[in-house]
Amino acid sequence: MIPTDSIPFNGVGYLPAPSGHPAPQIYLCPYHPVFETGSKGAVAFRDEDDESKNTPYTFTPMKPQYWNSWTAVGWEDCEVGHGWISACTPDGERFSWEVRLQHDGNPRLEFWGACFGEAFHALELAK
Repeated sequence: MIPTDSIPFNGVGYLPAPSGHPAPQIYLCPYHPVFETGSKGAVAFRDEDDESKNTPYTFTPMKPQYWNSWTAVGWEDCEVGHGWISACTPDGERFSWEVRLQHDGNPRLEFWGACFGEAFHALELAK
């Protein structure tokens, strides 16, 4: 059974909605141990230790009319990953979601995908 706060790889689902905003919908691209995506508009999770590199995790924002300026950072181990996704509302408010990813065992018998935490306000760095 897939938890309600989760999206399987190669699946579409909603992130938890911040108060007063619609829930963002994303497509979680299939897990691939070597970064590859042909999905137009896909956002790669940048490696938190070396942001010039991508992790094997990507997603594609769906219905981008409301949420924009998507970013993602994280790390990947041989069976799990961890990271954060963030996006802005039309008025420039930025929210982030913690993400726990898993890809261990047989994907037909065990959940492969991502579990998302509640949205929280993310601070913008002054430029």
